[in-house]
Amino acid sequence: MNPIYNIFGGFCLCDIQNQLQQMMPVSERSQYKHQKQVKAIYSYDFSKHQEKLKAKLLPLLGTGLSFVYAKKKANVCKTRRVSKRRTRSIGVTKNSVNYQTVIVAEGKKTYVGSFPLEIDAAITFDFYSMMLHNNKAPTNFSWRAEDVFEMLKNFNQNGGVFEASHFRDILS
Repeated sequence: MNPIYNIFGGFCLCDIQNQLQQMMPVSERSQYKHQKQVKAIYSYDFSKHQEKLKAKLLPLLGTGLSFVYAKKKANVCKTRRVSKRRTRSIGVTKNSVNYQTVIVAEGKKTYVGSFPLEIDAAITFDFYSMMLHNNKAPTNFSWRAEDVFEMLKNFNQNGGVFEASHFRDILS
């Protein structure tokens, strides 16, 4: 008799699956679990996006004009309970103590990072949103062309990692 169907003989389907999983090499076990993996933003190539963003920024530099304007986050549905993770910022959710930023890149939710302050998470979301969508980006704050250009310099100087804490004072 097939051991998968012989549950009275001491074997069941879950026992066989556990045995097969333990015999697999460690590298294949993670694929077997079917866990949802989140793609990190740092593995994304922004070289083409940077060139497009710079081309849109150059005519506005020195004029003092805004490059993007802040968009309002969608209103909460009044008929259902509001999530405790909801924040005032677009692309930012509260994750226990920290604030988590997630953005959609190439049709997939992409993890950007976790921050102790909501403002840092919102600034980081704004930067990556402008990288992906240029001046049509949904942002939490209005940004002048000079500020966005400084953000790009910060991103390139830090080896492809954006430091939001340097831009808090611009918003004040």
